[in-house]
Amino acid sequence: MSKYPDITPREVGNFYGLRTWVEYGLKQSKNELGWADYRLTHKTDIERLWRLFVVAT
Repeated sequence: MSKYPDITPREVGNFYGLRTWVEYGLKQSKNELGWADYRLTHKTDIERLWRLFVVAT
């Protein structure tokens, strides 16, 4: 959004609405392809998450 200095609040709302539809379409596509149960994450991010789980328990 920083590339658009003269943007109005209404246009921001429109962009946000488009983002919602794109995410919805991506979710539907992943379901159709059978990829809904898979998440692409870097190994370091997964390790960090597990450390948080271990510390919390």
